[in-house]
Amino acid sequence: MMTVSTRFGRWVVIALAATIIGCNYSVNDDIAIPEGASHSGDGNTINGNVEVGADADASDSKFSTINGNIVVKDGARVSDCATVNGELDIGDRSEAGNLRAVNGDLTIGRDALIEGRVQLVNGSVSLKPGSRVNGDVGTVNGLIELRSAEVEGDLSNVNGGMRIVEGSLVEGDVTVKEEGDDRHGEPPRIVIGRDSRVTGKLVFERQVELFVHDSAKIGEVSGADVIRFSGDEPG
Repeated sequence: MMTVSTRFGRWVVIALAATIIGCNYSVNDDIAIPEGASHSGDGNTINGNVEVGADADASDSKFSTINGNIVVKDGARVSDCATVNGELDIGDRSEAGNLRAVNGDLTIGRDALIEGRVQLVNGSVSLKPGSRVNGDVGTVNGLIELRSAEVEGDLSNVNGGMRIVEGSLVEGDVTVKEEGDDRHGEPPRIVIGRDSRVTGKLVFERQVELFVHDSAKIGEVSGADVIRFSGDEPG
């Protein structure tokens, strides 16, 4: 059974369950939108995968699955996507709305645009070069990594650390939240790399290791000491 130790995590699980249970859904069926197709109508499944083909236009369609993956191929457009126990893979040059996942990682491809927010529990988030998220990015247990990417909103997690590197930009705040129980493992490692910027505040509610490159620019820091470094990676 999955356990979630923070209020944020519990909220995401409840929101996902409400989203999926409230939909008309199929069971043990995959959903496949052909390459280059124009598609309207939502797609929801249990024990099935969702695949939106390359350059398909499903920009008004929402997709969700339990026990399945969602793959949006290069250049495709979709609205909101949600999965429980599955991966989310948004291809290069693709566009999407809100993205939510429980027990699964999210990859956002090169030059992709996410118009909404990203919310995960027990999963890592990877933004590849040129990608942008217009909303917040948050996970409970998982690494958040930006490589030459931009987030207009806030970043937040509890465990897993963050890597804002290769000239990435976060326009909002960066927050590492306190654990919701008495567990105290290794401090999360936060790296703000070469030429990267955080214009908002950096707020740490638990102990972290904060490494900031000499060329990086950051906002006000609370709850941690800044450790400067000059190479490609901190020691």
